[in-house]
Amino acid sequence: MKSNMLFFLSLTLFLTSCSCNQNPPDLPDVDPAVFQRYSKDNVLSSKILGVGVKYSVYFPASYNTDKDKRYPVVYMLHGIGDDNNSWNGNYLHANDKIDSWTEQGLGEMIYVFPQGYSSYYCNRYDGTFSFMDMFVQEFIPLIDKSFRTIADKEHRAITGYSMGGFGAIALAEKHPEMFIACAPLSMSVRTDWQYKEESQNGWNNQWGKIFGGYGLAGDERITDYYKQHCPLYYFNQENRESLSTVHWYLICGDNEENLLFANDELHCIMLDNGYEHEYRVVDGGHSSSVWMPALNEVLPMFDYYMNGGKLWSPAEISGDAPAVAETNADGSYLSDAYKQKGDGTAMFISHNNLPEADLKALMHTLQSSSSSSAYALLPCDISRKSLTEWISEWGAAHPCSKRFVLGIEEGAAAALALPSDTFSRSFYLNPIVGESFNVSENQAIYFAGTDVDANYWDMDKLYCACKRNGAAFEYRIVDGTNSSAYNLNNSLQSIKSYISY
Repeated sequence: MKSNMLFFLSLTLFLTSCSCNQNPPDLPDVDPAVFQRYSKDNVLSSKILGVGVKYSVYFPASYNTDKDKRYPVVYMLHGIGDDNNSWNGNYLHANDKIDSWTEQGLGEMIYVFPQGYSSYYCNRYDGTFSFMDMFVQEFIPLIDKSFRTIADKEHRAITGYSMGGFGAIALAEKHPEMFIACAPLSMSVRTDWQYKEESQNGWNNQWGKIFGGYGLAGDERITDYYKQHCPLYYFNQENRESLSTVHWYLICGDNEENLLFANDELHCIMLDNGYEHEYRVVDGGHSSSVWMPALNEVLPMFDYYMNGGKLWSPAEISGDAPAVAETNADGSYLSDAYKQKGDGTAMFISHNNLPEADLKALMHTLQSSSSSSAYALLPCDISRKSLTEWISEWGAAHPCSKRFVLGIEEGAAAALALPSDTFSRSFYLNPIVGESFNVSENQAIYFAGTDVDANYWDMDKLYCACKRNGAAFEYRIVDGTNSSAYNLNNSLQSIKSYISY
């Protein structure tokens, strides 16, 4: 029995030693990690905030194959109630827009989408939630450490919509050393008078808890801490040297219920203080119908400043002269349908000694493509006689059943001074409104200018008057150049679709 047990033990040890010397069995194949261009819901554990901050990243297509390449970064901030995935969610499709432009030659960039809570991307006045400190001291360094970025000011840009628009401009104005370009879209900001009139709940829940003045009313809401962040106060002469190192682009829709008042005023303040910037007022409200088309200019602009891209550049005038209309001996233009009918719609072009070539270029733009429209284009040089006298004179020479007006600069002031029922439709280019002007709810007013026009405060006054008096209106600000003739034509093109004779 003893010998059998010894034999069994020896056999066991032998078999064990043999199995130890054999090669281990092959492991199952493991698929390599899949590169995800859109990496969602990454988390920064913030020591400053004491909470996790989610963020998503959209990488360039070459990121996983060109291992030595480094990229500029675009930070894209969401609006209140949204999150780090909203830019690529149900109603915004920034990734599709990026891909579309990349196919057209847009330089590759890394796009980062942080979660902003309802912070307006600022530090709370009481120190309880210092989001801006987190963004600058923790978040940007994390992105630069984790990904192949070009980690300097010249290769970092920021944009955002609504609350994210305020966050973008607040971060860039407080930290201009961090960003080369900033583009707030429909920035959620209001004028002082709007804040003073806002409901108590609206003020408390959205602004008072961030900038102070919670529970307060009237002038007490405009706290010193708020003024330290509000762009309406920040873009002053004192800050111009540092803030002018950032390239600014602002856009807002003319159908905004509240926000265009402040966005328009900021544009005027920036011009008053000598800040170069791009400004657009487009058709639309507080929606993706404004923000997504805005990326058609914002993304190439960012690429221009960070990659040297060629899809966008500061406005330059075309080398081609604008086409000019052929007019009658008296300076008028009559459509074929008007000549046959002897009556129609008269467009009184009110101007103050506008150069003849510029006037004829505008008249060419005004000519309808429809030969069935009966209309007359009737120049009215108010340096020679009053607009009222022109209306009387032209009315005798060319009868009309309807009266429109195109007021240009001082010519707009002459038209706005007349009773509001003088014209059934009013169109104004770079308008001057004058000391006293008439706007009523029964009017239809269409006005436009460029972001370099001199009468910016007048356009703002006309917009405010249209809103407050309930007039039907369309307001446009387009890209401006150093040529007043081109600016007038570009402005007219932006509202031409509303001219129906």
